[in-house]
Amino acid sequence: MGLFTSTTLTMGDDGRAPDVVGGSFVSTNIFRIVEQPPLLGRDFMPSDEQPGAARVVILGHAVWASRYGSDPMIVGKTVRVNDTPTTVIGVMPPGFRFPLVDDIWMPVSAMPNLQRDQRDVRPFRACGRLAAGVSMSQAKAELAAATERLAREYPATNRTLRAALLPFTGTATHPMYLALLGAVCCVLLIACSNVSNLLLARSDRRSREIAVRTALGATRWRVIRQLLVESLLLAIIAGIVGFLMSVAGVKTFAYAVEGINFPYWYRDRWTMDHRVFAFMCGVCVVSAFLFGLAPAVHLARRNVQEALKQETRTAAGGSHVWANLLLIVEISFALMLLVGAGLMMRSFLAEYRADLTADAATVLTASLRPPPAEVATAERRMALYRRIEERLRSNRTLMAVTFASTPPYIGAPMYELALDGHRPTADDPTRRASFVMADTAYFETLGVRLLRGRAFTDDDGVSGHEVAVVNQQFVTMFLADRDPIGPRVCASNPDNRSVPPFCATIIGVSPTVRQQFMSDLDPVIYFPLRANPVPAMLMVRSADLSAAATLVRSELQDAEPDTILWRLMPLETWMQQSRWGYRVFGTMFSVFAVIALVLAAVGIYAVTAYSVVERTREIGIRVALGARTSSVVALFVRRKVPVIAAGIALGVAGAFGVGRLIRGMLVQTSPADPLTLTLLAGLLAMVTAVALVVPAVRASRIDPTTALRHD
Repeated sequence: MGLFTSTTLTMGDDGRAPDVVGGSFVSTNIFRIVEQPPLLGRDFMPSDEQPGAARVVILGHAVWASRYGSDPMIVGKTVRVNDTPTTVIGVMPPGFRFPLVDDIWMPVSAMPNLQRDQRDVRPFRACGRLAAGVSMSQAKAELAAATERLAREYPATNRTLRAALLPFTGTATHPMYLALLGAVCCVLLIACSNVSNLLLARSDRRSREIAVRTALGATRWRVIRQLLVESLLLAIIAGIVGFLMSVAGVKTFAYAVEGINFPYWYRDRWTMDHRVFAFMCGVCVVSAFLFGLAPAVHLARRNVQEALKQETRTAAGGSHVWANLLLIVEISFALMLLVGAGLMMRSFLAEYRADLTADAATVLTASLRPPPAEVATAERRMALYRRIEERLRSNRTLMAVTFASTPPYIGAPMYELALDGHRPTADDPTRRASFVMADTAYFETLGVRLLRGRAFTDDDGVSGHEVAVVNQQFVTMFLADRDPIGPRVCASNPDNRSVPPFCATIIGVSPTVRQQFMSDLDPVIYFPLRANPVPAMLMVRSADLSAAATLVRSELQDAEPDTILWRLMPLETWMQQSRWGYRVFGTMFSVFAVIALVLAAVGIYAVTAYSVVERTREIGIRVALGARTSSVVALFVRRKVPVIAAGIALGVAGAFGVGRLIRGMLVQTSPADPLTLTLLAGLLAMVTAVALVVPAVRASRIDPTTALRHD
């Protein structure tokens, strides 16, 4: 079992500008657990984390190559990590960035303030490797017993804590992944149902041919084998086309998620590997067998004498039953996919509209890494923020300047809330909200006007002026029954209960600006940064972000040359990255839904067209006797309307399940949204009706003399 926690660290050397890189403090056995030895040098040893041990660091391959030019003699040299001399003892292989996207690693003993942390401060995550012969369920049971024991021994801090044991690289059980897998299966089943219907129709046309083969001595197994081979050939051709399309689809997906900070085991691995290819081949073979078997058995079991006497245009009633059942399956699955896509797209549009609240296109964000001496105390940190703000505000090209613990869209810690001064206890956890420390010009920088009350001033955040601003979503969820201006609220960190809660009076209500990454609109509570000057990000507002970036770099270099400026990027980029899941998965769902809709329409059209061919002579007689177009069309419509209605009814029932599955991805949209269900059910009914009527109308225009000669 090993421990790790990610952070950002400053890499510096004499005579060279420092860089800020992602890093981790890890237990010394962590690389042995993940079975990844260094490329150069040595691994951590237990002595490296003993008190008083020399500070050591292992570099990631990217840092070694970019900062040190892949120097093979780097091992043993001294670099400065967080302005402290540290010896390089190793370099990791290319692509290794454990646990997610980190580039340097140090022992946990080098973590600042580690000795002062309390039991209820939990900065670490644990990972381990299962022993030989131990299952995941056994490990979970052992871990549960350990957490129960800790809860009894330390009730003040561990009473409500329970550990979760998960595969390190995650699982494919996320509702969105399951929904996408279900969508693919639905499209596959719809396509196979279409092929099966066409094979059934073709089997009726070939009944006399197969009867002749049987009369000449062909066994039933030989007939079935021949028909299955034909189905397999179709599946192979379709598989080749599908493989080429899937390769293009994977490349398109990789392009769509370019720039997203995926864990290192995902990055640059969007490829069609041998396992996926083998699975696709297996699906093709199984599909050919399952959906080619029914038509083959149906044809092989027909009575030879009856088939030889039967005219080719006459079909067996059993095939019609199968065809109708397959159509019901197609229509129901198509509606389920349409509703899933509709809910996803409605969520994306709702989030897009909500994100227009802030003027993200005019806001530039940046992270700062000041020298440790400049932020040794809260007062010095706040003084640094004030100096930077005053320096930048003196330039009139910047419309507003502020600091915030976390800008919108990129997440924030979730704090437990208690209204009217009552702090939640461990036995009674209450509501939660995103917790943000913001300076006075925060809302001005975002281009947001408060709905009620006032924003922060320079006097707020000190004793006697404990105030807070909440967003409209906070009011809707927690203060709907009272005036939001004036209540007392306390926010406490559930991961560190030894720290006193932040208690304040609500003085303002802002529009809802989404704070969390890929989530529904969340309640947010803002406290003055002056009340607790935590590490914060710089935010500036300007009409020209390119010029603003140059200006910020120049001004900070002049005013605070020892402060590192990094991760300088527009707030709009954060916003777009925060909703990539809705964009990508919503688009994929929509593509699957359109394919399903087209396949369902093709299926209806094909079955109806075959019915027309089957009854051509009958139609010719009816037309010759004076039947009108409407009566001929009604002849086919009456038979298929119940099928379409049954498919839509089953699809509506299934759509409720789809909505529940993707509920966690929906934004301001109900899983059983009646408008989405009604509109998409109507769309499917209209498309299938057109696919049904078109061949029926063509049938009504058949020339009677031509129809009577049809065989």
